[in-house]
Parts: sequence; structure tokens; C-alpha cells
Amino acid sequence: MPDDRFSDLGSGTRAGDRLAELDATQPEPRPPQPPRRRGRYTWVVGVAAVILIAVVSLNTLDDPGEANRGLPVGSAIPRFAAPDARAGPDFDANINQSRSDPAPGNTPACEVHVPGAVRSCDFTSKPLVITFIVPTDACEDFVDRVERLRPRFPKVNFLLVVSAKPKVAKAVVEDRGWRQPAVADRSGAVLTRYRFGLCPNVVFAYRGGRVRATKAQAQTYTDAQLTAAIRATEKR
Repeated sequence: MPDDRFSDLGSGTRAGDRLAELDATQPEPRPPQPPRRRGRYTWVVGVAAVILIAVVSLNTLDDPGEANRGLPVGSAIPRFAAPDARAGPDFDANINQSRSDPAPGNTPACEVHVPGAVRSCDFTSKPLVITFIVPTDACEDFVDRVERLRPRFPKVNFLLVVSAKPKVAKAVVEDRGWRQPAVADRSGAVLTRYRFGLCPNVVFAYRGGRVRATKAQAQTYTDAQLTAAIRATEKR
């Protein structure tokens, strides 16, 4: 008896040829792959694509780098109305500046009266710090830093714009325990209207809504620099 008990199934035998034929015409099915885990941030790629398209469209400006550096100093901050991240209503942010604005919608942002809507105009009676993020660890860590400093500046308004679907923005805000007002910018419209790319980004605006300074990639700020920027905004 041969040592190999399965040698009679090798090529050149009827049984072996039959198995080879079956392998060619009816290959053994592969086991199903386990489903991919869908984290709460898998949507970021889609939002990033929207942001990229919008930033590219802004590159018609004279300075190609201007599109992702934020608003010019001294300019008025664009008005917007967006869903309160904690309340969770689901609608696109309104960035219509006036009735003659070609932006989508017939109602200017500051005339929006929708339950759960937060309007930027309601924050300009004081100096204002607006932080823009998408939900990533680096951006969220920066907001943690803003939160630690915020109680030291009761004469300054703070507002957070989270470019995410409302349910994702709500989860992020609640998970991190942030207390400042926050809105969901599910289409990235507010972020791109402020001429920013990926986060974190900050606008420092004087009382009345005039830009004192902007900071892209604000995670590079030290706490001392961030404090100084807020203090300089508060003084006027």
C-alpha cells in the first residue's frame, strides 16, 4: 500500500480529473468576510470631499492660498443659522446673507425662526470666538482646551461649529461634555463660507461681528497664545 493514502485522487486518475473539473467549474465558495465596523466618524471622508470641492471653488480668489486661511481681518463675519447640536434637529445650515443673496433659500440666516436653530447674529453683542471642527481626535482635543479657558472670559461669547450630521455632532458634544453653544453643519456650508479647510480653525471677532483675527490649524497655538488671542478680542 502506498504511503500517500490520497495519491489515487491525483491528476491522471478519473477521480482526480473529476475533482479538477469541479474545481474549475464550481470553485469552493469563500467564507463570507466579517462586516466592517462603522465608527461614528466614517462620514468624515464624505464631508472632507464637500469641503475640498468648496475650497477649490474659492480658489478663484486672487491669492490661491486665501481660500483656506479664513476671513480677511476687518471683514464682517458671515451670518448663518444652523441646528443646535444638542437639540438634534436635522436640516442644512442657512448661510443666506440677505434677500438678494444667491445662496440657497429665500430667508436670510438672521431671520430664521425655526425650533432648534441657532443664529450667529445672536452672539455678536459681545466679542465672539467661533471654533470650527470636524469630529477627529485632534480637533476635539483643541475644543477641550477652549472649554478649559472659556470660564475665564465671561464677557466673551463662544460658539462651536461641528461639520457633521446632527446626530454625530450631538454625540460628540455630549461625549466630550462641552458646555459652549454648538451647532451642526452637516453639509460643511458654514465651514467653507468662512474659507476654512480642515480643522481646527478659529475666528476671533470684535463686538458687532468684525474679524480681529483668524487661525487655521489652531492646534499649533499654545495655551498662552490662545489666551492672549481671546483677551485681545475681549478688550475692544
